[in-house]
Amino acid sequence: MKILWLVLLGLWTHVLGAEDKPATPAVPALPGNEILLYDIKSLPDGLLKLEGGQNITQQPGYDSQPKFSADGQFIFYTHAVMTDTGFQMDIWQHDLNSGKNQPYLVTAESEYSPTPLLHGPGLSVVQVDAAGDQYVVLLNNQAEPGKQSKRHSDLKQVGYFNWTQGGHLWSFVLNEHNGGDLYRQGPDMVANKLADNVGRAFITDATAQTIHYVDMNTTPHRIHRRTAKDTTATDVMPLPMGVEDFTLDSQGRFWAGRDNTLFVSTDQRRWYIVHEFNDPNLHQITRLTTNPAADRIAIVFAEKTAAE
Repeated sequence: MKILWLVLLGLWTHVLGAEDKPATPAVPALPGNEILLYDIKSLPDGLLKLEGGQNITQQPGYDSQPKFSADGQFIFYTHAVMTDTGFQMDIWQHDLNSGKNQPYLVTAESEYSPTPLLHGPGLSVVQVDAAGDQYVVLLNNQAEPGKQSKRHSDLKQVGYFNWTQGGHLWSFVLNEHNGGDLYRQGPDMVANKLADNVGRAFITDATAQTIHYVDMNTTPHRIHRRTAKDTTATDVMPLPMGVEDFTLDSQGRFWAGRDNTLFVSTDQRRWYIVHEFNDPNLHQITRLTTNPAADRIAIVFAEKTAAE
């Protein structure tokens, strides 16, 4: 589970005994996150503001990587379930009509990064197999038992990904430097490396023709875009300093967060502050995503610990 170890590196704690010998490491503690849902409102002067702020997870522990369904009625996310030996990462879903949270599909493996398929039912996820290798797997909880999970290809050590039209898979593949490189894989299942050292956000435009990602080789990091037809990188704009994650809504607006500040770019040239959050129990925006109608945004915040 290489992604997991990247997240958890350094989170083990041990106590020195009388002989200054380290104790056996305990089960690592996952960082806690909450997913909050806001409405996006347009003001007469053209500015944007947020309203609401419903905490849709509202429980201690890891809840992150949200994605809206194509009809905007569900939010899929990664949820950590504690077990006798540690934790299991499952894909859960939040029903925006009923407010109910429940597992999408429970498997024997851990899954991350739920992403609705462009055509047809089901989700694509990163699944970690028994050997610790990571593949893109297709899940469908409506399929008959035994056919609910299917590996997409043999491309492994995938950390994050997304799709563009025509069955093109764009992936962050873990490299030996604890980062990731950009690969594109077409319907022929041939994977081609396109760029070194990219970020974890893979965001499509409204038509799913173009993929947007982060070039981590610059300071500040910059958003680039590519298409399957022309895989040459096009530079779009810089991110706010210190930011890696972003999203792009169906109206062509970029969104990004840093600490407790939410930014938007309506012209893909300049960033504006939309909102400053002040919840005493939450801090540091870690991820964000918008719904297909671009009038709601789900924001992941880190939970504050007792030491903060």
